[in-house]
Amino acid sequence: MLLIFEAFLMLGLIEGKYIQGELRTWERWSFLARFCFLSEDGQFEYHIQYENDYAPQNLLLYYDSKKQWSSIYKTNKTCEQKESVLSRRQNQMILLTSSDGSAGCFHVPNSKDSGKKKFTITCQNSRRFRSARERWWFIAISNCNSTKFLHACCKAYRITKLKTRYHQGLSMRYKLMMTNGPPGDFWREHFSADEFYILPVLISFLLTYVLLTIAVFMCAMELKSKQLFHSTYKIFLSSVALQGFGIFNQCIAYSRYAMDGVGLPYTRDLGRLFESASEVLFLILLLLLAKGYTVTRGRLKLNSSIKLTVFMCLYVISYYSLFQYEKEYFDPGEVLYTYESPVGYGLIGLRIAAWWMFIYASIFTLKHYPEKSSFYYPFNLIASLWFITGPIFVICANNFIDKWVRESVMCFVQHSIAVTGHILFLMLTLPNKANKNFPYHVRTTQIGVMELTDGALGNNTLDHFCHHPYAPGGGAVLQGHSHNHTDWNVPMELFTISSNMSDKFDQDLKKTSQDKAKVLTCVTVAKESGQMLSPEEISMIPDFTAPSRKQRSIYSPN
Repeated sequence: MLLIFEAFLMLGLIEGKYIQGELRTWERWSFLARFCFLSEDGQFEYHIQYENDYAPQNLLLYYDSKKQWSSIYKTNKTCEQKESVLSRRQNQMILLTSSDGSAGCFHVPNSKDSGKKKFTITCQNSRRFRSARERWWFIAISNCNSTKFLHACCKAYRITKLKTRYHQGLSMRYKLMMTNGPPGDFWREHFSADEFYILPVLISFLLTYVLLTIAVFMCAMELKSKQLFHSTYKIFLSSVALQGFGIFNQCIAYSRYAMDGVGLPYTRDLGRLFESASEVLFLILLLLLAKGYTVTRGRLKLNSSIKLTVFMCLYVISYYSLFQYEKEYFDPGEVLYTYESPVGYGLIGLRIAAWWMFIYASIFTLKHYPEKSSFYYPFNLIASLWFITGPIFVICANNFIDKWVRESVMCFVQHSIAVTGHILFLMLTLPNKANKNFPYHVRTTQIGVMELTDGALGNNTLDHFCHHPYAPGGGAVLQGHSHNHTDWNVPMELFTISSNMSDKFDQDLKKTSQDKAKVLTCVTVAKESGQMLSPEEISMIPDFTAPSRKQRSIYSPN
């Protein structure tokens, strides 16, 4: 069997639509490029040069029909059979020689050849497309009349009598320009019809994420000032920032592409990488909260940590493999979606598995902390929609959405899912007194003290926080009398602590273990002033954000 050697030297080759390069292959038929053209507005320009030794070569134009491209690509049909499905009347076959007046070809003598037997054939012209709808057009090159390929076959069967000095296969230098609008049309000129709305969609989502990032940052500052800026919220902030930065990179790449038809493919891929990292972080956030991390506990069990780590490693590896598979194995002769591969379906399977893990963990967290239902019920609904809508739309894209609109539709759908998940989570964790769904009730300083000590602080431990559902805006007030009969009002609201003593303790709790002596000093001073019971009756540092009954005795009169 003849060994087929094929090498494509693509200079500046990307998905769209100024392409230049050099083609060298031993085959008699080869695919070059594809583009989705609008009817009437779509225009194809070519500039091709090749030596007369390879003449005559043909430029072939196939459209996305089962009787044309689908019937010949990746089949065992011969070169002649692949050409036979084309219509010469519809100018689908362009003979790249000077004998075809419509091809725009002329001969350029080779200055190194004094006998003028060798010359370069240069062809330059354009074509417009008319069709009932937007169509994918596939461009190929052929030379079915070449005898050089037959001589090579004879050599393969050890018939050595036939010898040739000529080259074999196809060889040319080419420049292709494919457009869908007049020169200067920023939104359409260089874009394939399936990509028309990608840049406007990305710009709108970029503006949305700018506002969303500002809002999340403001909430983070508020939570930090109240010592409620937990690690899970930091993950959320990072996820939002990475998503916005990824969209920003893609906007830059597509804007450049709109101007020159080449774009910045590495910048676009970098943007996709940032968006993938954002999705991975958001997935980690959902699974951690489902297990109650920073809501009902300060740390995960060892086996839970191992399971979560192994699963997320598999998920990240699958995402990396998806990009590598797309880069290495996606055939440019086929209109494929990113997830239209075994790796893509594997990633969908992992996301469904993550959803089941999420549901399982949430059920057990609610079983042990039913008072947190005001947060976990809407949280489970939002997260479940986020988990399943992605795979559903991917399956629909692979099987039901038309290929000439799929790229724009899926760009909008995927970014809509991401921004909806981020906005709804922001609303659930909004640090506002009117927010009845706010999840956190243990402060970061309290967790820090528990980590530095024996893992316990009053009724709270790192493995199990005390049962305390927050009701923001509730004006629970504890009454007490000091030694001079002055009334104490200590409002136990979520974001206000008006007691001087609680302010003092909160400031001391922020310090490291080296400052514990200062906290004990404050307790002693309070006892001597008659505002606190004896130290032996106080088993913990008071938690003023989630007071227990024993803590309330601090404010009881002597």
